Parts: sequence; C-alpha cells; structure tokens
Amino acid sequence: MAVKIEKRVGIQTPADTVYEILENINAWPEWSPIHKAASGKLGFGAPVSFMEHYEGLGDWEINGFVADWSPLSHIHIGVPKKFYEGSLIRFYEMNILNDSACDFTIGAQFSGFLSEREGKRYRKYLREGFAKFAEALKARAEGAI
Repeated sequence: MAVKIEKRVGIQTPADTVYEILENINAWPEWSPIHKAASGKLGFGAPVSFMEHYEGLGDWEINGFVADWSPLSHIHIGVPKKFYEGSLIRFYEMNILNDSACDFTIGAQFSGFLSEREGKRYRKYLREGFAKFAEALKARAEGAI
C-alpha cells in the first residue's frame, strides 16, 4: 500500500495559464514559498532538481527525472532510490473544469516499506508545504489574467 500526500486547489483561470507557470521549472523559486532552488526542463527522462524548504522539517533536496508529462494535464517526477527503499513520485496535475477554470493538485506518492515509512513520518510537513505551493500558484495564475 502506498502513502499519498496531496493538496488540491481550484483556480479561476484557464489551464493554459497554470501550465505556462508550471512548465518554467527554473522560475519556481521566484514565486514558490517552498523552493529555494529549482532546475529542469520538461521532456521524458530529463533531469530535475529541487531544493525545497519545509517549516519544521528543514531543507529537502530532490534529484529526479521527468517520468511522465503531458501538457495541460500533468508532470510526474520520479525520484530514484535504492531498490530496497521503494519509490517516490512527485506529481503536479491539472484538471480542466471549463474554459476559465481548472483545479491543480500537488503531491507525493511513497511506495515500498521504507518509502512509506518516510511518507508517514513527513506527511504533516509536506502537506503544509504543498498547500503553500498550491496557494502561491493560484495567486500567481489568477493575477496573470
């Protein structure tokens, strides 16, 4: 059984606007309250790196790759772990509601015994950080209209 941590928000702007903000990973530190640094480009297998900060937890470095990606739909970042540690997928997903609104979900899925323990241990901190990211994205997207 996997441990899934996520935060979803409704955004009153077209999904195109949200996607334009998300696809520029290098600019995330300009508006995201949890990203101290971010680098990467969208493309299957492309490397992605984040330095995130979670209140109460501290800094968390993510070095992964684009595992799956579809414009106006989702970005999934695979985070390599040793085979016995399980797996971690970071996900950013959009759902088009109508021409002028969408919802957005940020989350992490921890699979495998050791990875699930990690997810349970850090759930509170990640959920709070994901909420900050989602609200900052919403504010930026709705202000861009």
